[in-house]
Amino acid sequence: MMAALSSCFGSKPVAYFTDSIIDTSAVQHMEVPDQVIQKGDLLTIMIFSDNPEATAIYNQAGGAAIPASSSVGVSKSVSPAQAGGSTGTGYLVDNNGKIRLHAIGEVKAEGLTKDQLTDVVIGRLKDLGVLTNPYAVVRFSNFKITILGEVRSPGVFTLPSEKANILEAIGLAGDITDYGLKGKVLLIREDQGKRSYHRINLLDPAVFASPYFYLRQNDVVLVEPDQRKPTALDLQTLQYITVAATLASTAAILITLFR
Repeated sequence: MMAALSSCFGSKPVAYFTDSIIDTSAVQHMEVPDQVIQKGDLLTIMIFSDNPEATAIYNQAGGAAIPASSSVGVSKSVSPAQAGGSTGTGYLVDNNGKIRLHAIGEVKAEGLTKDQLTDVVIGRLKDLGVLTNPYAVVRFSNFKITILGEVRSPGVFTLPSEKANILEAIGLAGDITDYGLKGKVLLIREDQGKRSYHRINLLDPAVFASPYFYLRQNDVVLVEPDQRKPTALDLQTLQYITVAATLASTAAILITLFR
C-alpha cells in the first residue's frame, strides 16, 4: 500500500532535448540579438577622446566610470531623486525613457540598442565641438532576470553578461527539480511597456533557434510543476499513514511474541 501511495506522488527526472535528435548544423550560426534599452535600466557610459583633460568632465565621479571595487552586473539601490541622471554607478533610464548627460542634456535611450545610443552620444559630442575624435562605450550595469517555480534556487539574478540564454539562467537557479515541466517553461517579457508571454519547450532542440532562447534584461522565467507533485496536505497524509502503518506493524509483532 505504501509503495502504491508513494508511486502516486513520485516523478522521475526527464532529460533535456528528448523529443528529437539535435541537428548541429542548424545551431552552428546562432546570432545573439542586441539588447534593447528599457525604462529602469542602469547604463554605464564612458566617454573618451584625443584630449583626456577635456574628456574628464564628462566622466565625473558618479557618472560614467565604474569604481575599481565594483563590477559590471552588480545592482545598486537608486533613489527616485536620481532618476534620469547619474547614480554613482551609471545613468538610470527614467520613466520617460531618457537619461541626462553632462553638457549634452537629455537623450532618449529607451528602444535603442547600445550601439545606437553610442552613435547618438558621439553625434551630440561632435556637435558641441569640444572634444577631438570623441567616442563612447555603453554597457548595462543591472542586467537581471527572475527565475521562479520548480527550480532548486529561485530568485532574482544579476548577470555580468548581456548574452545569457535560458539554459544558463536555469543553471543559475540550480536546475529544474524532478517535478518541473521542462516542456512548459513560461517566459514573461516586457518590451517598451508591453508584457508578453511565451512558451519554451526544453525537450525540443528547436529551442536553440527560438527568438526567446536568449534572454533580455528583466525577463521572468517560470517553470511550472508537474501535476503529480505532492501538496503539503498529501505529504501530511502520507506521514500519518506511515506512522499508522508503523504502529500497526509494531503491534502485530508484539501480539505474535506474547501470544
